[in-house]
Amino acid sequence: MTEQASEEFAEQTSKEALLATVPVAAKERVWGFWDFTWVMTGLAIATWAFLIGGDVVYFLGLKAGIAAMVLGNAIGVFFVVISVLGNTKYGLEHFTLIRSVFGRHGIKPLIYILNFLVCIGWTGVLSVMFGRAGVNVLNELAGTDYGGDSALVLAFGVIALAVSWVVVVKGPVALKWFNRVVAPGLAIVLVVMVYFIFRETSWAELTAIKPLEPFGNKLLDFMMVVEFSLAGGVSWWPAQGNLTRLATTQRAGAWATVIGLFVVTLIAQTVGLMAALKFGDADPTAWMIPLTGTAVGVVILVWVAFANITTISVQAYQVCVAMRQEGVRFLASMRWDVMITIFLGLAVFLLIKPSLIYDNFFQFLYWIGLSYSPVMGIICVDYFLFRHQTLDLWAIFDARKGSPYDFWRGWNIAAYIAMGAGVAVYAALFNPVSLWNSAPFRYTSATVPSLVVAALVYFVLTQLWVKRVGKGGYTD
Repeated sequence: MTEQASEEFAEQTSKEALLATVPVAAKERVWGFWDFTWVMTGLAIATWAFLIGGDVVYFLGLKAGIAAMVLGNAIGVFFVVISVLGNTKYGLEHFTLIRSVFGRHGIKPLIYILNFLVCIGWTGVLSVMFGRAGVNVLNELAGTDYGGDSALVLAFGVIALAVSWVVVVKGPVALKWFNRVVAPGLAIVLVVMVYFIFRETSWAELTAIKPLEPFGNKLLDFMMVVEFSLAGGVSWWPAQGNLTRLATTQRAGAWATVIGLFVVTLIAQTVGLMAALKFGDADPTAWMIPLTGTAVGVVILVWVAFANITTISVQAYQVCVAMRQEGVRFLASMRWDVMITIFLGLAVFLLIKPSLIYDNFFQFLYWIGLSYSPVMGIICVDYFLFRHQTLDLWAIFDARKGSPYDFWRGWNIAAYIAMGAGVAVYAALFNPVSLWNSAPFRYTSATVPSLVVAALVYFVLTQLWVKRVGKGGYTD
C-alpha cells in the first residue's frame, strides 16, 4: 500500500469510527478542551435555554427562579457528567457501552423507542423555534402578521432541518467548526441582551415582577421549576455520551460539560427569565425584537435561530450513531446521509401543528425526567460500584450465548425491574400531563427519588441475584 493510500485508508477508518459504534481511538478524537467547550456553549445558548428560563415565569419570580434553576441544573448536570465518564475512557458510543448494564438486546428499546422519541421531540421543538423566529423577523420587516402555527413556521422549520442535515452529514468535525463560529457569537448575544434588559429596567424592578400563573404554594412552585430544570440537565444524558467519547481526555469532557451545560446554561436561562418577566411572555422568539429594537433584534433573532442548528445536529448525530448497532443489519449498513435524512424527515411531522409540542415544552421536559432518570441511576451503580470503572471491551462486542454481558439471552432482567421501579416512583410523585403531584414531591422532586430508587433496586437485585447466578461478568 502506498503512503498516500495508507493515509486515505486511515482517514476513512477514522471517519467510520466517528459515525459508528466501534471504539474511537485516542488519535481519532477531534475535541480538545476548548473545542469541546465551544460545542457545549453552542448547545447551552441555543433558544431552548432561553425557553426554559422563560417558562420559569409561570411559577416564580426572579430570585426564587434563579435559585430553583441553579439547584435543578446542578443535580441534573452532575449525574450526566459522572454517568458518561466511561464513554470518554473507552471512546464508546453511549448505548454500546451500556450493553454491560442492559445486555446487547436490552439496549434496543432504549435506543429505538426511548431515545428516538425524545430526540425527535427535541428536534421538533428546536425546528419550531427556528420557524417562529423566522416568522417574527418577517413580520417585523414586512409588516405582516403571521401566527405561530402558520405554514411559514413549517417552511422555516424545514430550512433549519435542511441546514442541520448538511452539518450532520459531514460528521463531528463539521460540528466543531460550526461551533467555533456560532458559540462566540452567542456569547456576544448574551451580553447585548443583558445590556438592553438593564438599560430600562433595574434589578429591583425585575425582582418585584410577579410570576404569571403560580399554583399559590411557594414550595410547590419552587419544586416545579427545580423539576423541569433537573429534566433539562438530564435530557443531555445520551447526547453527552456520544459527544464525550470524542473528547481527548475525561477531564476535558467533564469540565467542558460543566462550563457549557451548567454555567453558560444558567446564564442563558437567567437572561431568558428576566426578559420573560419584563415582557410577560415565555416565548423568546416573541420578545427579542421588542427588547433590543428592530435592527439589533432581527440580527439576534436570526443568530440565535441558527444556533438551534447546533442542537438539532447534535441530536441527529447521537441518535443515528446509536441506531447503527451491529445485529440490526439494515441500519448498521445504511448510508449515513440516508439515515440522517430519514430521522430529520420524520421531525417535519411535528411542524404541521407547531404549538402542539412547543406550547407544552416544560411538560415535554417532565417526560424526559421520567424516562431518563431511572436509567442513569442504574448505570452509575453498575459502572462505579460493581464494575469499578473497568469494562471488558471484548465482552461488549461478544454476541455469543453465555458471554459475560449476555445476561439472559441478551437481556438484563434486573435492570428492567429496577427501571420499572424508578418509573413507578416518579408516577407516584408527579404526573407530567396533568401536573398532579403528591405531598412528598414538594420536598423531593420526582426525578431524584426515581433515580435513587432505581439505583437501590438495581444494587440489591444485582448483589443478591444476578451475581449469585453468574450473570453479567462481575468479578467480585
